[in-house]
Amino acid sequence: MLKKYLLTAFAAALPLMAQNSAELNLNSDDIEIAGRLETGQNFAYDGRSSRNYLHARYLYSGESRTGNKHLGEVGYLATGTVGTLTRLRFGIGLMASFSDNYVAVPIGLTVKYHVPVAWPVSLNASLYAAPDPLVFADGDGYSAYRIGIESQVIPNASIYGGYRNIDLKYENGREDFNDGWYVGVRFYF
Repeated sequence: MLKKYLLTAFAAALPLMAQNSAELNLNSDDIEIAGRLETGQNFAYDGRSSRNYLHARYLYSGESRTGNKHLGEVGYLATGTVGTLTRLRFGIGLMASFSDNYVAVPIGLTVKYHVPVAWPVSLNASLYAAPDPLVFADGDGYSAYRIGIESQVIPNASIYGGYRNIDLKYENGREDFNDGWYVGVRFYF
């Protein structure tokens, strides 16, 4: 059954993989597949750059707290540099999250800092939240955050690790959908 879900998610992410990146991360209980498509890049008159992305991800939460649950997400993220801080990229995003009898449209903020060392290393963080008006079906709220570190070991691949927490609030209570450390690999196309 898990193989069927993974193959379906992988096939659905193929159009995203053809343009920008695809990733796979896991821990002892969970597996996540994601893809990202860069839809545009702009430069302002003062040299600041901005990039826009469409992204999709599928998270299978195995024998952990929730036990065999699925979460799908699709979204849009606009990123850019602020002023002369070229090593620091901020992002503002919107996505739709789907689980069993649960739909949310969280709004988020991301930050990525390129550490000034010889080896390409970056620190990443994101925070997404949706209050009750942006949650539908049996849902009542959504919150998720991620923190991590990534190193681009070769030009077309990087390895990363981090911590994620995803809470889905239902009308009859809160579900800690995913909470734990993970490691992964990202491929660039």
